[in-house]
Amino acid sequence: MEKSNINTHLLESKMVLKGYKTRKEFAKVIGTTPHTIGNLLNGVYKPSYELMNAIYQELELTPEEGTAIFFASNLRETKVVAGEIA
Repeated sequence: MEKSNINTHLLESKMVLKGYKTRKEFAKVIGTTPHTIGNLLNGVYKPSYELMNAIYQELELTPEEGTAIFFASNLRETKVVAGEIA
């Protein structure tokens, strides 16, 4: 399984700044499981659009913050070959 390109440190800091003390508490508010949040923060899970949107709205992220968190890798370095990411 390919690792996620999420800036997990920034995401976790935004959760703390918003007042969430546990992954379980945050997961409940956005409608997912603590296991999913754990996998997301450990970089092994790529979130769905719905999950990204729920996180974005709950943490009241700016567009810049959302981009920095969910699209952390340099996309200009990603090569697309015949419809597949190389």
